[in-house]
Formats: sequence, C-alpha cells, structure tokens
Amino acid sequence: MNGTSPGTTDGISGTLMGVLALVVLVIVAVLWGKLKDYGRAKAKQHLFARRDHRDGQQLVAEELHFTLAAEPGRIRDVVLSSVRLAPQCPAVLADAYVLEASDSEVVVAYGSALSRRNFTASLRLSPAGAGATSDAGRVDAVWGIRTWTLSDGVTDGVSVMRRLREDVEAALRGLDPGLHRTVRRRR
Repeated sequence: MNGTSPGTTDGISGTLMGVLALVVLVIVAVLWGKLKDYGRAKAKQHLFARRDHRDGQQLVAEELHFTLAAEPGRIRDVVLSSVRLAPQCPAVLADAYVLEASDSEVVVAYGSALSRRNFTASLRLSPAGAGATSDAGRVDAVWGIRTWTLSDGVTDGVSVMRRLREDVEAALRGLDPGLHRTVRRRR
C-alpha cells in the first residue's frame, strides 16, 4: 500500500502479472514448436530423405516429351493396359489409379479414399507439330506431374512417380521403338 492514498497498490497487480506470464509462456511454446517443425523438415530434406527430396524436386519440375507414330486411341489403350494402375481409387492403401482417360489425355492419381490424393500426373496427346507444320501420323505425348503434396518439405510418392514415369515410357517404346524423347523443365 502506498502511504499517501488509501486503497491503492504499488506496481502491477498479481492477476495482471499472471496473465502476462501466461501470454509469454504461450508465445515461447508456439515459437518452440515452430522451431522444432522447421528443424525436422530440414533434417528430413537434407539428411533422412535426401534422395527423395532431390528426386521429387526433379520429377515435378520435368516433363517428358515423346513423338511417336501411333493413333491417340491406341496410345491410350496401351498405356492403360501396360502401366500398373488400380482400376479405381483404392479404399484404404494408397495406389496409382486412373482418374480420367480420353483420346487426348490420360490422368493418373495416387492416393486412397481414406487418405489424401498425393499427386496427379497426365499424359497429354496431340498431333505432332500441331499447327501449320503437322507431321501426319505422328503424335506428341507429354508426361508430367500436375499436382503434388509435400510432407516436411519432401515430395510425397516419389517412388510411385518414378515407377509411373518408367512404365509410361516403356509402354510408348513398345508402340514405337524409334520414338523421339526429350526432357524439358517446366516454366
């Protein structure tokens, strides 16, 4: 109590001090959690899942461009029959499955009904040299990852992305062993 005016206290009340201490404690806890998450993500990217991190970045950044002699419908049929895909979205365990298929595009997804969709990829088909310089009987096919998810900064489903890419290329080579293949970085 202050000797000059009755009923007043010196300094900050105990209740206000308690509230301030609680606020500081919550802020420190949140910052500590963020720091741990950041450290775990960096450790996963650069120590524990280094190869998947590097390969994932490469797989999502590149598109495979093929030029081959085949009909778009035949390409679609061969890819759907040759590439290891589930017939529909799996209920529990994640797997690659056909999301949609037409003469101009085959879209594949990886995930399950219970978990999220980890990525989608597509094989787009168009007449070779579409435009003024069309190359009769030849088709341009472009394989690329369209959407993807990350866990701790590492691309999800890298091994499946790699397998699908290899399976699609093998299926196209089976149709036309003399196909032309180019790898391009996405813009």
